[in-house]
Amino acid sequence: MIDNIESLMRKLPAPPPGRSPAIACVLGVLLGGLGLAIYLKNVVDFVLPVLMVIILSVFLGADVGIVGGALFAGLYGYFRVGVFIDNPTEPPGVSKPGA
Repeated sequence: MIDNIESLMRKLPAPPPGRSPAIACVLGVLLGGLGLAIYLKNVVDFVLPVLMVIILSVFLGADVGIVGGALFAGLYGYFRVGVFIDNPTEPPGVSKPGA
């Protein structure tokens, strides 16, 4: 399942160079999709967290939706930047020899 998520994230445009996963995480939690869209300069990074807040709010209530959406946006930002920092050119699912 993790490989599937990683392959989906690799299909998105790469974040600009010099971006930090920690800063993306904090911006995602505090500012949600808007903070991620500004930091990563991509509209998709705005749409996905906002959709998650809407979906969670509809099914679980507004309070849970907002908190869950903030946590999702933080984790999304962290892994979105982290995937490209670890192996910027390696396709998903390919392991390193000896690892």
